[in-house]
Amino acid sequence: MMRARSFANTLALSGLMLALAAAAPAQAQQRPYLIWLDAAKIDVAKVIGLPPGQNSPEAKAEFEEVQAISGARTPEREKAAIADQYQTLSAFLNGIDHAYVENTHREVRLLMREAQIELSILLKSVNRLTNRTRPFLMWSKVRIKPCPGGRPSGTSFPSAHAATAALYATLLSEAVPELADKFEARVKSYNESRLVCGFHFRSDLEAGDKIGRVVGKALLADPTFRVRYNETLPEIRLAFGLK
Repeated sequence: MMRARSFANTLALSGLMLALAAAAPAQAQQRPYLIWLDAAKIDVAKVIGLPPGQNSPEAKAEFEEVQAISGARTPEREKAAIADQYQTLSAFLNGIDHAYVENTHREVRLLMREAQIELSILLKSVNRLTNRTRPFLMWSKVRIKPCPGGRPSGTSFPSAHAATAALYATLLSEAVPELADKFEARVKSYNESRLVCGFHFRSDLEAGDKIGRVVGKALLADPTFRVRYNETLPEIRLAFGLK
């Protein structure tokens, strides 16, 4: 069953990759596949390191931090954290003052989605190396109550949400430096939502943030991606009400 599900997920990802490649500008299609980066040149495992050892003082302190933050959440903060469960550009931009309108500026959405797929592919290479239990699944005298709704599965380390937020902030700040501080503030609140819901530990978020920024900078340094990015740059600025 698991093998069939994995095969189905692979087919779905391949279909999305082909669809995005077909939708990209002509100049961006001068390559045989969607993957922009050479995965061999990015040592993801080295970038993210390892989480604190199980039963170590550091791991205990992290668990207690999640307990405290999650246990003190208000209904309003829980609602915001639930909204932050979506790894999309529009979800990331919620909560900050901006002029971007959801479901508009198609090329901006495609560019960010392509970059996110690139990140996801690289994260797949290390997910199998770690098997960290998520905070809300750990036993304790005081259990962590997760946010209502969908509950993530798989390893807690690294955080794909934090990686995505860092990726978005890196790519958007390059195009719209005027809003860089707002993007960085949003990274913090978006990541904090994972603590609020009991879905991640602090070191999960830090590791995700590291690889998200590394991938974002590597994409911007890649000549082929840069062509695609520069073509979309005017629309990115327009999307935020800037010239």
